[in-house]
Amino acid sequence: MSLLTLDIAKCVHTSNKFAICDKCVEACPVDTINIKDGVVSFTPSECVGCGGCDAVCPTAAYELDDFKSINFVFNFLEKELDTLSCKEELPCIAALSVEELLSIALISPNSIKADIGACKDCPIAAKNLQIIEDRVEEVNFVLEAMEQDKSISLEELEIKEDTSEDTALSRRELLSKDSLKKVASIKQQFENEVESSDTTPKTHQVTTADIVKIKQKNIPDRRNLLLMAMKRAGVPEKFHIIDIADISFISQKDLDESTCTNCQMCYRICPTEALFSDGKGSVINFNPLSCVQCHSCHDVCEPDALTLRDTFSLDSFFEPKIETLVRFTIKRCDECGNFFDYRGGEMLCRRCKIEEDEARELWGVK
Repeated sequence: MSLLTLDIAKCVHTSNKFAICDKCVEACPVDTINIKDGVVSFTPSECVGCGGCDAVCPTAAYELDDFKSINFVFNFLEKELDTLSCKEELPCIAALSVEELLSIALISPNSIKADIGACKDCPIAAKNLQIIEDRVEEVNFVLEAMEQDKSISLEELEIKEDTSEDTALSRRELLSKDSLKKVASIKQQFENEVESSDTTPKTHQVTTADIVKIKQKNIPDRRNLLLMAMKRAGVPEKFHIIDIADISFISQKDLDESTCTNCQMCYRICPTEALFSDGKGSVINFNPLSCVQCHSCHDVCEPDALTLRDTFSLDSFFEPKIETLVRFTIKRCDECGNFFDYRGGEMLCRRCKIEEDEARELWGVK
């Protein structure tokens, strides 16, 4: 049985108690993942190892011990295969994200088929089949909008699973390095079986190492894969603009300068550094290619100054550029000496202004 783990350093709930992301909860076909008060938990013994939670997680926080989607994609492309099937080294097609499916379609020289023939007898297909269909539909829509002569077809194929067993090992083979690796793998599988049989909901504690990883702000491997795939795609004659509702893994943003308080929370909380600033906090920049549409920056924006743009322009894939959402006039506070965005009046930052107002109220001075 597959063992599911959660890297809490990647989960947006770890760094943001206001995060509303629940995509893993919605995608789980056995309803074992729960989020309560910002804490994610799941019961190992209930997990069926389909990989759907990892594929839908914006920051790829989940992982199966026996399946790495990025490794599968590279192996699939290296062998120049043309069929995605749960009967062949794939726990479920739902284990592949939109970005990975899009990358496969762009890089592969073949027409890609997604085998859903086994779904009619699969107990988790009630939820996963719709997820697969939705992802393939999104991939094909984006491919068409990018004017790529590529697509993924859903087909009911009769693929038989390989159930052949390994032959007995000779004494020489038994002592080989490969054999020792296999023994270690079997030992690890046994330990995973023991852990995955646990019926207690599993929660995680944040460690110092997790805090260090949070500060690293890396984009998922699947995004790097997609960016590599985009370099091989033909540049369309026209860069189309699509509705944001038609693309789930990336976005473009707008920021209302009049309501933004320059609290810095949006780019400090961003897990991939899609939003960033300079040393003085004089600007808020945005890199669409690093955005994973986790919504965390919007969740912490108290005045709702930061919004998702209603559309997404595909030129971001072919002519990437950094967007400057807002610029601030930066001055030094006369009281504390820190930099702040000056908007007229006294040369006091917001914190010092609040402290001064409170002191005046305490002293009865208007």
